[in-house]
Amino acid sequence: MHLRTGFLGTPVLCRALSKWGDSDSAYTLLLQEDYPSWLYEVNMGATTVWERWNSVLPDGKISGISMNSMNHYAYGSIVEWMYRDMCGINPSEEQAGFRRIILAPKADKRMGHARAAVNSPAGRYESGWQWSGDGFAYDFTIPFNCEAELHLPGKLETLTVNGIPAAELGLSQQGDMVIGTLCAGTYHIC
Repeated sequence: MHLRTGFLGTPVLCRALSKWGDSDSAYTLLLQEDYPSWLYEVNMGATTVWERWNSVLPDGKISGISMNSMNHYAYGSIVEWMYRDMCGINPSEEQAGFRRIILAPKADKRMGHARAAVNSPAGRYESGWQWSGDGFAYDFTIPFNCEAELHLPGKLETLTVNGIPAAELGLSQQGDMVIGTLCAGTYHIC
């Protein structure tokens, strides 16, 4: 469960894992702390993402390999997964300009919590979640004149939206997911 991918594989790896139902492995890759991994770089003092997984060696010296950028986007693409999968903010192809999004966060209790915001042409979308011993709580903000198609794991009969049973708000159960539309507003779902 370590990264052995290069510039072509890394940007799509975690997104592909989540798309096919294995967000657990994507989180495991993100949370690894030894070489090669994103958190290895953080633990070595990185404030940007390196061109090579081993740009700085365990002894703190710069690797002797040429072409050793210390600020390189390719491996930094994990942030796209954080927005689109961890926090679940995805533009919908049904309406241009972020008037509608697909809101499908894939939470993991190992992270504890996550929060993201996107300032879109239609307004600011926010998505966040937090783990407690009782389960996950989600907080969403949908801007004026916009809507979100919600996809949340869970059971409809146990969820509340702003203190109201989810079923009373038109959400429905489809397999192990709760599905529905959220109009403009702020929501707390637990």
